[in-house]
Amino acid sequence: MASNQSVEATETNTIVPFPVVRRLHAIRSAAAELEDLHGAEALQFWRRRCRALADELFACGCSEDEVRHQVLVFQDEVQIELQHRHLSRLSAGAMSQ
Repeated sequence: MASNQSVEATETNTIVPFPVVRRLHAIRSAAAELEDLHGAEALQFWRRRCRALADELFACGCSEDEVRHQVLVFQDEVQIELQHRHLSRLSAGAMSQ
């Protein structure tokens, strides 16, 4: 015989945002944008982009520590992408000579 008692949920509903390191499109597009910007313009773009990411993560309920960590990971990944793009251009230039 089935019970008519309701089961209380013991788990909390938590949204887990897609890890920043896996957001390849965001990383690559930020790197591409930064390649074309210099000086104050690049700095303003970079601050806006990191602030937007932080705001998105806060809106998902991430803690301040997690937001800080994810923004730092994003910054590292964009830097790695910039280096990769630079080395690719150097390799392409060397091969064409």
